[in-house]
Amino acid sequence: MSRFFPQEDLQQVQSTNINNRTMVDIISTLPSEMRQLLLSFLPTRHAALTSSLSKAWRDEFCLTTNLKLELYDDTADINQFVSFVNRILDVRGGVPNRPSLQKFLLTLNRAIFADEAQAGTLLFQSANRWISFALDSRVTTLTLGFYEFPDDGYVGLPHRIFTANFLVNLRISTSDHVCLFDSHVPVLLPSLKSLRLDMVGLGAEGQGFHNLLRGCPVIEELEMKDLAWFTWPSSSVSSKTLKTLSICWDIYGAEDERPRRPASVFFATPNLEYLDYNDDIAGGYGALDFTSLVEAEVRLHLRVEQDEDEDELENAVEDADASGFMSAICNVKKLFLHADTLQVLAFACPAIPPFPNLTELTIESHQDQLSDWDALPVLLNNCPQLHTLVFMGLTHQAKNTCGNVCRCEGGEVPQHSCLEASPARVLKIHDFGQATAEMDRFLVMVRHFLVTMPHLERFTVYCDGSTETRANLSRRIRGIRMRASPMCRIEVIGR
Repeated sequence: MSRFFPQEDLQQVQSTNINNRTMVDIISTLPSEMRQLLLSFLPTRHAALTSSLSKAWRDEFCLTTNLKLELYDDTADINQFVSFVNRILDVRGGVPNRPSLQKFLLTLNRAIFADEAQAGTLLFQSANRWISFALDSRVTTLTLGFYEFPDDGYVGLPHRIFTANFLVNLRISTSDHVCLFDSHVPVLLPSLKSLRLDMVGLGAEGQGFHNLLRGCPVIEELEMKDLAWFTWPSSSVSSKTLKTLSICWDIYGAEDERPRRPASVFFATPNLEYLDYNDDIAGGYGALDFTSLVEAEVRLHLRVEQDEDEDELENAVEDADASGFMSAICNVKKLFLHADTLQVLAFACPAIPPFPNLTELTIESHQDQLSDWDALPVLLNNCPQLHTLVFMGLTHQAKNTCGNVCRCEGGEVPQHSCLEASPARVLKIHDFGQATAEMDRFLVMVRHFLVTMPHLERFTVYCDGSTETRANLSRRIRGIRMRASPMCRIEVIGR
């Protein structure tokens, strides 16, 4: 056991045993079930160090309700890891009336070198046996992450995972879109509520994904990360029970990582309440059922270079239209729009729909985005019930077209601003260093909000600066005269 863990870790635990004997004795007097519960909050590798405290603790960590087994590059020998896990499972298997196993996490992320081919093969053969042990224990949460594979490949996950009627949470992660299971494997997971798939290969047309989702009749939470569904003929999610959905394509590497945008996107999710959507704008949007949607976070991307000028940008996206998607989510109450999405609204959304129920709107801004705020005047005019407006940063490209919302340097301010009709009562600004670097410019924008918005009751700035900077900023904001809402309460808070 000691060879598997760094010697300094063992020495530290033994030193703690000597110098804090009273504390250890107090823990030792707890019921065994309580000690196991405490150890279940630690990674199994760390919990195992407690075996050196006393004979009473020798096998305690093996009987916790959670097993978290992780093999990384800083872990010693592969064979020692296999022996370590085998011993844990042997101890558990030999204890009658052992505690039920609730969570089982297995992460294999260690490079397998040429001289370790045999050990690598043994590791993955053992992994399937460990997974089967967890399934025999009727585990309810199963988390699997396989990132490095032996040269002779991997036969795939045990098919019995996909017919385990006791599984409630299933998370599968890999790298390079490796297929860890047959796309047509029989699936029936009648208790599964939560499913996460991270960079898993699911067949050329997404057959594995659709097959898997059809076999989850009560699923409520789905997370799809880097599934490359832009390669599918039709990118779609269909489930009558889903309440939370997260879709994220987060790889920004070489061009061939994401050679094209999705051809078409469909959502048949009538009971969905929360959507987190990060993807390229699709070639088209079919039926989009978001009947029950309450909150959405949207990051749509244009397939263009960020340094293109406006004429080039307009030509590049002339066939892109996000109007259908935005109309489908228009009944939300809370909406978070990333800076990329604001660019989509400006150049690829000819008709921004009304948002009649929207009460909280969050806007993310970046200085390096083209025309970030071009679409904001129309968007704000289309939010008649807006209560809270949040800006995640105020930096954006200064242009005449956004003067309706701010007073950019050199920008023209129209006689009437959309802010004058804004019903917003709460305004929050998360400053990411601009107040420290460009306080005068920051204050010009803040003043424009305060002298224009008539219904504000609370104005809060979350500032990254020092205590002195925050005090100076607060003093100067409070000194602004001619506020549209004199009773507005002002706060400057450290982040």
